[in-house]
Amino acid sequence: MTAMKIALAGDAALDLMAPYFRQAGYEVYVPAGFGAWRQELLDPNSPLNAFKPNFVYDVTAHDDVLAREVPGFFDERMRQIASMPYSLAGIRAIVDELAWQLAAAPKKILAVDADNTLWEGILSEDGKERLQPYADFQKGLVELRSEGVLLALVSKNDPVFPFMRADMALQDDDFAALKITWSPKAGSIIELCRELNLGVDSVVFLDDNPHERAQMRAHLPAVAVAPWSAPPSRQTVRRLREYFFADMGRTEEDRLRAASYRARSAASAGDFASAEDYLKSLELHASASFATDGDLDRLAQMAGKTNQFNATTIRRSREDFAALLADGSKRVFVFRAGDRFAEMGIVCYVVADLPSRRITDFVMSCRAMGRTLEYFAYAHISATLGFAPAIDFVPSAKNFPFRQFLSNPKQPNHFANAGLDRQSV
Repeated sequence: MTAMKIALAGDAALDLMAPYFRQAGYEVYVPAGFGAWRQELLDPNSPLNAFKPNFVYDVTAHDDVLAREVPGFFDERMRQIASMPYSLAGIRAIVDELAWQLAAAPKKILAVDADNTLWEGILSEDGKERLQPYADFQKGLVELRSEGVLLALVSKNDPVFPFMRADMALQDDDFAALKITWSPKAGSIIELCRELNLGVDSVVFLDDNPHERAQMRAHLPAVAVAPWSAPPSRQTVRRLREYFFADMGRTEEDRLRAASYRARSAASAGDFASAEDYLKSLELHASASFATDGDLDRLAQMAGKTNQFNATTIRRSREDFAALLADGSKRVFVFRAGDRFAEMGIVCYVVADLPSRRITDFVMSCRAMGRTLEYFAYAHISATLGFAPAIDFVPSAKNFPFRQFLSNPKQPNHFANAGLDRQSV
């Protein structure tokens, strides 16, 4: 595998830091002379640009946050004698931060190992009572869950073991999925994504075992493998939030997400004679209304993320939706849904163009798929507008579920008795 090419920048003695980046596996370029990187970046014929780095890394960019997290991050003695403001621990933290930055991608699921990841020790060898929980780390994961991150426990272990102790911050019901088996973890990731109706590209994987991390990279390259340094801590939580879940926690739907997925997992369709019986048992309910300014953040969030049930994959900003709400020729419908276990908030929106009598955007969260909400939505829109609108469709690599719906959008739904808010068109 070709090494990542990194050019170092920042007001520090970069040549003294370069060996630590090389030890981490990077091919490194260091501009000659203190501060020379500025001139070399601007000069297209400079050695730095001839090096063609994959990434230019300002080693000072994270000083403020790392100084709060790493005891002894700065070393005043080194600053005075070598223009090197960092201790060895500080340099290692800077190198680690780069690894997280390079792995960054928006995700929805955190699949986390158990032994030596959530606690120090091995459950099957040390016994439940001898485990030493990483308390701050577990508390941080509970916070991520409250912000909408879906937690999944993926452990190679005997599934008959009890897992969480009563004194641990994390408990079994904090996880949207539990995959406790001796099978390869890549297979467990595929299974949990199938259960949660999300793609494997929604997952970031955190595991202390370098072999497991290497296997995950090899077998499921769409999964982001988080860098590892022991013990996991508040710093790990900060990095997970910053580099993988920065968009979480902004809307009420984010905060409802984890609970609704957990409830969905608890009420398995496998416990019923038919899918029809399963859907009836959920006591599905929905409400429909026109969008308001208070919905703009959620609408922009869904437009930016939803792929599977998305008619045209038009990516609209908050400002775009505000303009649609102000346009008298458009109607923006929003649909909130829930069941007897949990509320999901806004999980579907539809944009209708009145002059053309067409739907230009039909978007539904993957959390609501498989529950017939799309049929309820189309029936409501048709009744509200007084005609059955045509639906624009632009095929993509991921929106096959919408293509299936499009073949017959007037099927019966399980929201027939839900309350409707049919405002004046």
